[in-house]
Amino acid sequence: MVQQGACSDANVHVLRHTMGDVTDRRIRFATQTGGAPSGEEWIARAKRVEALGYGTIAMPDHVVGQSWSPHPALAAVATTTSLRIGTLVLDNDFRNPLITAREAATLDVLSNGRFELGLGAGWHDRDYQSLGMPMDRGRVRVERLAEAVGVMKRLFTEEEVTHEGTYYRMQAAKCAPKTVQQPHPPFLIAGGGPLILDLAAREADILAIVPYGAGARTPTVDDVSFDGARAQLRRVRDAAGTRFDDIELSMFVDCALTDDREGTIRELSEKSKSDPEITRSSIYRGIGSLDEIQAHLQRVREELGITYFCLRGPDVETLGPIVRELANT
Repeated sequence: MVQQGACSDANVHVLRHTMGDVTDRRIRFATQTGGAPSGEEWIARAKRVEALGYGTIAMPDHVVGQSWSPHPALAAVATTTSLRIGTLVLDNDFRNPLITAREAATLDVLSNGRFELGLGAGWHDRDYQSLGMPMDRGRVRVERLAEAVGVMKRLFTEEEVTHEGTYYRMQAAKCAPKTVQQPHPPFLIAGGGPLILDLAAREADILAIVPYGAGARTPTVDDVSFDGARAQLRRVRDAAGTRFDDIELSMFVDCALTDDREGTIRELSEKSKSDPEITRSSIYRGIGSLDEIQAHLQRVREELGITYFCLRGPDVETLGPIVRELANT
């Protein structure tokens, strides 16, 4: 279990729930954003979501599109707000684990123990094409991520690491600075397939569940349903054994505030060229009034045990009343 170092009582409270006191785990909220029109607006937006009650601002990791580089942007948030900061998620294939560990350790120190290290095996083929690197099959990417996580945990906790593995080799590697959170910042692993769920069961402090096959194919109604998520979580519980209760469960919810739910479902489905029933049934969507979206989040918590919600979409700031109502309940 990760312990908090020298940081505020509020962050100790958050980590207590984050890292597995299941008798006292409460809802908390993040939002994910890839950047802003300017540096000034980036900080202003972070301050606004903090005032609304969000606890974390997280950033994706893409080299296509308009997303910013996550580490310097998160450093700016860390030094101008009290928000927790996180990567949601780094593509493990883009970096050596020593580089990732050093960047994570630096952000943990700059934030005084408010960093969450989110990792994934990679999914967006355009990122790989842009970098001019091969995108290996899923099994290989997950195996590489598993080795990287093990190496990083050693780097955070050992003075010097020598490693000879399948994908990484290091001689007398050292990670600096020492993290505030001990033994290391919480590891968030995101995924939906069997192999990465098994990895999360073994290694994650936070599991961000996504639909099975996300990024590889168009999801089905079953993939995005309560039953689909229950099956994924059963697998994690079976693989994790007694440590399952130490894993905080998280998920994205893409929200659209509207007084015409069916009309919005049709519009979203047309835009994504998908079956409206997938949009209508998805637990990863919150569509409707504030009351309807709040009821959806409460149902997800009650039926699946998920307590860490990353709200996304154009209405993130308008969802403030939901965040204020449910955070820490």
